Parts: sequence; structure tokens; C-alpha cells
Amino acid sequence: MRIGTVAQLWRYPVKSMGGERLASATLSWRGIPGDRGWALYDEARGGITGGKRLPQVRGCRARYAAEPVAGSASPIAEIVFPDGSTFPAGTQEAASRLTQLTGRAVSMRALGPAGTETDPRITMAEESPETVRALMGLLPDEPEADMSAFPPERLRLLRQGNFFDAFPLHLLTRTTLRTLERIAPESDWDERRFRPNLLLEDGGGEGYPELEWTGRTLRVGDARIEVVTGCPRCVMVTLPEPGLVQDHRIMRVLVRETRHTAGVYARVVQEGEVREGDAVELVDPA
Repeated sequence: MRIGTVAQLWRYPVKSMGGERLASATLSWRGIPGDRGWALYDEARGGITGGKRLPQVRGCRARYAAEPVAGSASPIAEIVFPDGSTFPAGTQEAASRLTQLTGRAVSMRALGPAGTETDPRITMAEESPETVRALMGLLPDEPEADMSAFPPERLRLLRQGNFFDAFPLHLLTRTTLRTLERIAPESDWDERRFRPNLLLEDGGGEGYPELEWTGRTLRVGDARIEVVTGCPRCVMVTLPEPGLVQDHRIMRVLVRETRHTAGVYARVVQEGEVREGDAVELVDPA
């Protein structure tokens, strides 16, 4: 059953930075080749970090000069800083500029070939309860997100050999964004806040249709993906970036209306080519 089309296809070469829109991509078990192929490393704390702790990096964007190859180490990404200057990821020049931008000593790490391990991450377990709530974008009287789908051991396994938060693909529908915009028109519900890999046009309507696909298999172009669970949001969706202002109201609405969730996580079960404009179909019974 056809449920929509691929409206936009995105890759984010550096975790937490702005990405690059693609006309097509081959989905592999690692998702889109090169997606989150690089990440920042906090030298003082000794771990991979990102925009929740270093929000200034949301003002940067990244792109690849050479096309990544599925299963191979990440090629060099070019980082475009807020002032328009550009430096290759992994160089001392890029590390110095990022240290200056964030106010912390940071360097960069790249993914190696498939099967290699990544550097350790700074996790929520290392933070105080007050810091955790701040990183999740919550006020003192707001409930925490339901993270029962991500117990620590499962999250550790999901993050082996990658820089993803959990799963390799993130899907979001325009219906979800339109629904949220009708609820809170004073906020800008631009899809860039939510950093989807696939933005889907699903024909309109109301609500959050992608949440109904949990546990289902979708055919997207030549690939098949399994929708695994909803995507809990954090302070990242409220942060400023080029063309978008800081807006803490975004989290207030998500906490109240969707229990912190917008979009879904998915994994690839059949590799294949995906293009903007491709049909999206449900291929298994409800």
C-alpha cells in the first residue's frame, strides 16, 4: 500500500552539524553512506560529544568533497563555519577553530571501515540529574521522556561502530510538521530542526502517521526498511542554526502533545537505491 513519497533526502557528514541534501543515495545497513561519518571529541572529558553539550556547532554545516562508499572509512568532510570559512575535518586548523567556537578543547574523529570500533562517548550516565534535564530541554515540572526502548545495554550495542544516537535512519512526515504547526503557529517547524534522513510527503491529514508504522516494513525506492520506534527529542530541536532562531517553545509543545516524540527511527533490512520522489509503501500486513 502506497503511503507517500520521499520529499527530501539528507546526509549529515558531521554529527550535530548541518548536512547536505541529496538527490539519491544507496541505503546500507549503516544507513546512508557517510551519514554521521565524523564527530567531535572532547579532549578534557575523553569522549565523543555533540550539539547538546556544544550548541555552537549547530551554526556549522558539513559536506563531502568525495562521495562516501558503504562500509569504508569516512572520507574527509569540509566544515563550513558560521563566518563562511572552510576547513577539512580532522585537521589541526579545524580543531583549533572548533575549540575557539565552542570554548572547549575539541578535536574530530572519523568512522573507520565497517567492523572497527569508535572512540567512547560521553553518556547521560556521566551527568547530574539537573544536567540531564537541561540536555533534554525539560523544565523542572515536565515529565521525562519514555526511554524504555533504549535501556543502557541495548543503547551500547546499537552505538557500536557508529556515531548515531540509536538507529541509522530517521524518518519524519510533513503531516507531523503540519500538525505541530497548527497547534503552535508561533513557532517555526522547519524540518531542519529535526534532522531527518528521509522527509516524507504522505498526502496530508492530521496527526503523526509515522508512529503508526512502528514494527512495519516499508519499501522506499529499491530498499526496504523496518520502522523500529519513535524518536524522543531533546534540546537540540530548540537550538538556533542558520535561518532558524532559538525557540524553547518547541519542546514545550512536544512534551505536551507528543510525549517528546517527533519522527521515527528505522533500520535497513534490504539495501537499495533511494531517490527523491520515490514511492514509499507499506509491504507487510498490520
